Amino acid sequence: MRLPRVHRPTVNAALLLFALATGSLAESPATPNSPRQVDDRQIESSGIRKLTSKHLILVTDVPSSPEVDRLPQVFDAAVPQWAAYFGVNEQKTAHWQARAYLIGDRRRFESLGLMPPGRADFVNGISMGAELWLHDQPTAYYRRHLLLHEGTHVFMASFLGGCGPGWYMEGTAELFATHRLDEQTGALTLRIMPANREEVPMLGRIKLIRDAVAAGKLRTLPAVLQIDNREQLGNEAYAWCWAAAKFLDTHPRYRDHFRALSKSVLDPKFNEIVRREYEADWPKLTAEWLAYITTLDHGYDFERMAIDFDSHGRISEGAGGAHLISIHADRGWQSSGMRLEAGESYKVLATGRYQIAVEKNGDATRPWSCEPGGVTIEYHDGHPLGMLLGAIQAEGETAPPATPSFVQPIAIGLQATIKPEASGTLFFRVNDSAAGLGDNRGTLTVNVIGPQ
Repeated sequence: MRLPRVHRPTVNAALLLFALATGSLAESPATPNSPRQVDDRQIESSGIRKLTSKHLILVTDVPSSPEVDRLPQVFDAAVPQWAAYFGVNEQKTAHWQARAYLIGDRRRFESLGLMPPGRADFVNGISMGAELWLHDQPTAYYRRHLLLHEGTHVFMASFLGGCGPGWYMEGTAELFATHRLDEQTGALTLRIMPANREEVPMLGRIKLIRDAVAAGKLRTLPAVLQIDNREQLGNEAYAWCWAAAKFLDTHPRYRDHFRALSKSVLDPKFNEIVRREYEADWPKLTAEWLAYITTLDHGYDFERMAIDFDSHGRISEGAGGAHLISIHADRGWQSSGMRLEAGESYKVLATGRYQIAVEKNGDATRPWSCEPGGVTIEYHDGHPLGMLLGAIQAEGETAPPATPSFVQPIAIGLQATIKPEASGTLFFRVNDSAAGLGDNRGTLTVNVIGPQ
């Protein structure tokens, strides 16, 4: 079960400093770039130990273990990755050191005045200035995840002066916190797309999004941009923030603009800047967001799932309004180049044979071939694997989307009749997991006839 977490950081570093009252053990006040100094002899006599690395002082009462004791090294490995991403010269980070309090028994920290000033009731993690507090967690992964999440906040506050509005602040922190640690080499990789849920125990971000979509509670991208973390956020809000940051940071069409946004974290018109930067692509972006959250899965293949809005698959136009279109089995949604009118009927016929999966048995492999009707021995999202699907990209922003759409595609198979509720461009793809396109091969031909 995913544990709830509270985080209410202040955006401006000066405000962070102002809010940071010193505790009973403080010898000197904190600055945005450095934590308070504490009396080591007092904390050690209370059963609290201190682990120090280049960039982190870890104060904890959690018993020694390899997973706990290497947390400072994990933090150290993250610092150059933060610096590179946010454009901070590593010379500026050379002597920077944050302080983390990893808490097993909060009463010890309370008695020593080491809890966050005014926020001792935090649930899992919180940060102020260059200090962060974490309650110990049941899994090694999630303990590291919290450290990296709050660590992203303290790095941004220290070197950028702030973290931007709520959705960006929490989305970016979740983006960096979702990580992979090589147990053999200790190499740390941030900003990953988890391959499976076992890789990120307790995280549950993808499941929360899929459950919300299934329940008809999807959030449009403009709605996600309104998420405000000045009040306590629930788990689902964190999931939406991560989903947005991951989408914008990884998608080949949108990532450059997103990665440049860190230069504007102190601008009160941050969201207006977002809209301006994406203005030329906004209709595509908002449509593709809906396609993304509807198909979100572990191992999501952003390159292959990027929607082809240009009609590269048109083969020919025939008599009687017939259009032949070639669709690739190893890609996500692909434009037919055809505009369908609301209320009109169109007949769709599909032919061809293509590879939809590869079955592995030891060292042996066996390709799965199928036709547009799909293979009925395996289903994905309620339809046979490999079945041809269709959707309309309606003109303008619609909420909820008309049918068929990227959110509610129509099962076409070998043939079907489409009568769209809204006018727009017709798209096709074969039914497969967003993580499973890499082993698909071949094309199918679609014949669209109409209007009837």
